[in-house]
Amino acid sequence: MSLIGRVAERVARRRLRLLLQNAAAPRAPQERLLGRLLARMRGTAFGKAHGLDRVRCHADLVRAVPLADYAAMAPWWDRARAGERDVVWPGLVRYWAISSGTTSGEKYLPVSAATIANNRRGGFDSLVPHLADGGGDLFGGRLLFLGGSTALRPHGDVFVGDNTGIMALHVPRCLRGLHAPDAAVRAMPSWEQKVAAAAAQCADVDLRMLAGVPSWIVLFGEAVLERCRAAGRRADTLADVWPHLQLFVHGGVTFAPYASRMRALIGREIRCTDTYSASEGGMLAVQDRRDDPGMLPLLDRATFFEFVPVEELGRPDARRFACHEVEPDVDYAVALTTDSGIVSYLVGDVVRFTSVAPLRLVFAGRTAHTLNAFGEHVSGGELERAVAAASTATGAIVSEFAVGVRYPDAGEPMGGHRYLIEFHRAPDDDAAFARVLDETLQRGNEDYATHRSYGLLAPVVEPLPAGAFLAFMRRRGKIGGQHKVPRVLDAAQHKELLGALSLP
Repeated sequence: MSLIGRVAERVARRRLRLLLQNAAAPRAPQERLLGRLLARMRGTAFGKAHGLDRVRCHADLVRAVPLADYAAMAPWWDRARAGERDVVWPGLVRYWAISSGTTSGEKYLPVSAATIANNRRGGFDSLVPHLADGGGDLFGGRLLFLGGSTALRPHGDVFVGDNTGIMALHVPRCLRGLHAPDAAVRAMPSWEQKVAAAAAQCADVDLRMLAGVPSWIVLFGEAVLERCRAAGRRADTLADVWPHLQLFVHGGVTFAPYASRMRALIGREIRCTDTYSASEGGMLAVQDRRDDPGMLPLLDRATFFEFVPVEELGRPDARRFACHEVEPDVDYAVALTTDSGIVSYLVGDVVRFTSVAPLRLVFAGRTAHTLNAFGEHVSGGELERAVAAASTATGAIVSEFAVGVRYPDAGEPMGGHRYLIEFHRAPDDDAAFARVLDETLQRGNEDYATHRSYGLLAPVVEPLPAGAFLAFMRRRGKIGGQHKVPRVLDAAQHKELLGALSLP
């Protein structure tokens, strides 16, 4: 094992102990962090306007700063992006991340030098559980990070680009020689060209880790296998290509619907570590145990968390809980305060705590991805869990899926849900797949069960041809990086997808 591997294992074991300690007693590390963030922001234009010099604790923050969405923060951030200093964070915020625009169209989010430094530490945290478990030989080969382009766009005194591309420009010096693909490929603006080039480059290296959004890693892996087979190599699975592959770090979407596909693609068991991150806050939580999907929040890095019960969103008196106040099995919208001048900002994510001693959470979907055409209130996370359950029960492997609404019309006075699914392996029984979907949702969602009893038709499953969702995302200009297929299709998206496939 290399020196860097031995050192990394020792550091990781200490770090994992601290993560667990913080998660067991979250109040102190979060209060210390909030104090540091407020001290930096008090002299900014935003800090002066909101009286942050008088804020000493979370209760003060709730009184001083209302929950904000992008529309509320955009006037401040637009000033800072234009080059004005000391607007939301001390000095000039030089980097700006373009978000995937799930909830508000295209958004420009501040990424300060402090955030970049803390994101590098958060990147290490995503490796900590594996390294602490004796995985130091990870550094004996190459590590793949498949993200956005590092070719940023100059905008006056600042630079604009994909958040993962910004972070890829600041990989720690000690890891640059292990990073794959190389700098030229990472800078490619075209995602499809990047995947092809990365596959060509990585097919012949000793790759030991994959990191990225599951849906795009699947496409990358398939490109690698196709290239190897064309060259006459045995490549039934990725394990044939990379015999020392041992870790897949993923995030961005719930992993359960992709788990079967990834296992089949890799060909043997490797460690899969789930992470929760956001462009607005970097790495936020890391799965620490193989047999538990719950993730430990990173409470001492750079992000102060607030959690709002989903059903209270939009209310002026919505409650805002700190980490030590949350309860298990409640869906919370996430608000973040960070070292980029982001304050009590609703990022559009929903999480649920599986335990509170220590704190462990799971990603439960997006606030914008709620299926509620008839009052059924089904979250994106519930849809993903239902699809995963149906896949397990019927032997199916799902490549991708989305859900649209079938509204009542003259021929059918009742409405329902339409699951548009691209199968890698079709279910043994299509009707059983739809039935398990329905039963899983009814068991976990009282509103859905009530509506199914009197006014909502059973779900319909519509299999789509291979490549349908890739073509759909390509037409929308949402290929690669942090872009994800929307779990709930609005009327225009539903029509676009069905129209392109000549479906009614």
